[in-house]
Amino acid sequence: MNRFTKAEEKKLRQLHSQGLSLNEIARQLHRSSSTIGKYSKQLGLSFARARTKNATKAKQADAAALRADLKLRLLHEAVLMLDSLHKPFLLGGLGGKDNSYNEHVMPSPPPAEMRNLMTSVGIALQRSIELEKVDQQSETSVTVIDEYLRTLGIG
Repeated sequence: MNRFTKAEEKKLRQLHSQGLSLNEIARQLHRSSSTIGKYSKQLGLSFARARTKNATKAKQADAAALRADLKLRLLHEAVLMLDSLHKPFLLGGLGGKDNSYNEHVMPSPPPAEMRNLMTSVGIALQRSIELEKVDQQSETSVTVIDEYLRTLGIG
């Protein structure tokens, strides 16, 4: 095994001060994690779990914020689709002996289009509810989904 050089030692200190993980430093220095761990210990550098834990919490908070935004967007889209059920509907198509394009405005969407809109509304609402369940916590800090799966004997 090649010895750890002064340049690598300097780079290790620099990367550690930037808050990189042991594994990331190992990748950047093209060394094994165990080698980086050994030399870090010799240099008095530690990889405290607190930083990793805080980074994980930050990522979880970011994901929760994205889910909250997505829930609202899904609900907004559901409202727009419901509203379109009661608006005039432009029906267009090719036809006739000249195969010409014609348009006709109907007072509301045809039944097949209404069914498609209602299906889409249902899907948007269901996905929003599913995202909400992910974020809800029970009294025992177990997600509602986990509790539900336990009642089914799963997980």
